[in-house]
Amino acid sequence: MSKPPENAFTHGPMPAIFARTALPIIFVMGMNGLLTVADAVFLGIYIGPEALGAVTLMFPMYMLVVALATLVASGMSSLLARHLGGQRLDAAKAVFTGAHGLALAISVVLNVLFVLVGHQLVLLTAGGSAELAALGEIYLRITVLFSPLVFVLSVNSDALRNEGRVGLMAAMSLLVALANIGFNYVLIAVLDMGVAGSAYGTAMAQILALAIIVVFRLRGQTVLRPQVLLAHSWVSGWGRILALGAPQSLGFVGLALNAAAIVAALQLHGEGDYAVTISAYGITTRVMTFVYLPLLGLGHAMQTIAGNNYGARDFGRTDASLKLTLGIALIYSLTSQIILVLFAAPIAGMFVSAPAVINSVVRITPMMTALFFLAGPLMMLASYFQAIGQASRAAILGLSKPYLFALPLTFALPLAFGETGVWLAGPMAEILLALVAMVVLAQTARSLGLRRGLFSAERVQPA
Repeated sequence: MSKPPENAFTHGPMPAIFARTALPIIFVMGMNGLLTVADAVFLGIYIGPEALGAVTLMFPMYMLVVALATLVASGMSSLLARHLGGQRLDAAKAVFTGAHGLALAISVVLNVLFVLVGHQLVLLTAGGSAELAALGEIYLRITVLFSPLVFVLSVNSDALRNEGRVGLMAAMSLLVALANIGFNYVLIAVLDMGVAGSAYGTAMAQILALAIIVVFRLRGQTVLRPQVLLAHSWVSGWGRILALGAPQSLGFVGLALNAAAIVAALQLHGEGDYAVTISAYGITTRVMTFVYLPLLGLGHAMQTIAGNNYGARDFGRTDASLKLTLGIALIYSLTSQIILVLFAAPIAGMFVSAPAVINSVVRITPMMTALFFLAGPLMMLASYFQAIGQASRAAILGLSKPYLFALPLTFALPLAFGETGVWLAGPMAEILLALVAMVVLAQTARSLGLRRGLFSAERVQPA
């Protein structure tokens, strides 16, 4: 049996390792964000604001699909990185197989649920509008039908990252994103397939991505070949995968619930034209998703590096990855916040030409992005605790904002401030999460012997 290759994350200068790991992943996420923006532009220009509004209203349910895929991939990633870092290859193969079984099982359940209650759920989300419901149901039906692709791709993308194949990830994502944009343009602008064209274009790009991964796993240098799926149990590690994946997954569920809460609150407390406000909210959400995804990629890179080094019990290198990530996240988040506020009008003009919608985007963006500079570092803290297997602390930092703070504030603040309170709920939740983070770090410092609750104290290492 050939000797496994040297782990790329546990040897060599940390800055260089971080650069070659993080930059491709951030690039991947950026391309995914660009695809999100391009899709919205196509919908707005070639179909109309009704299509953009319908897809925006389906956003909470789409995020539920993403959340479930993240549940499996993220939980597997935490285990896989540490198994690979510790050269426990049989364990790595077992968790990789179990993740595939769990991914397919959840996607089947999701399809069954859509058949049973999908139509009623779409009608409820659309507020009784037959036109919005019809467009939204077409989009969502296709998305759910092809959800197994989303699940399997999420598992394999995270596996590639933890195997050190970030260059392949970047090249594949560039190809797939460009193909997706091309597919969407042809299906929407040329063939006039409407929202169905958007959903089918995404599915076609996902099929292309899966084909590339299958070829690599058959012919490339990897220990996670397709035959390992036949050599291990498909229910292997489900419990641990779910436990470790829950914090990040429930974070996406929280995003979905908050999006639904904002729509409901606007119906109750909106002060202007509801259709205009929803369109403006849809544009702002797409743009903030584009900004958010590179932060998610940064967290994934840190998870991979920290997880591998933690698995190898090199805690100094684990600390170094976190320090670097926190600094980058702060700079990126602050810069993004400034750009979004200063250039809100021209950004909105990329999607629509209606002055009322553009003015609405300019009005709500400063409120929605206030204190965004805190979001990046706080996200990195949650990712760090997940990477080292501290699921409870990751859950507290990942779930407090959407569930304990943002949801209640979205309904409570408008009672005092009207529609403005809807947009201020997010920044207020960010402040409260920062306070929770301080408490978590203080408790961590006491229980694990860490400086400031983050870094290994001299001669005292975390368990």
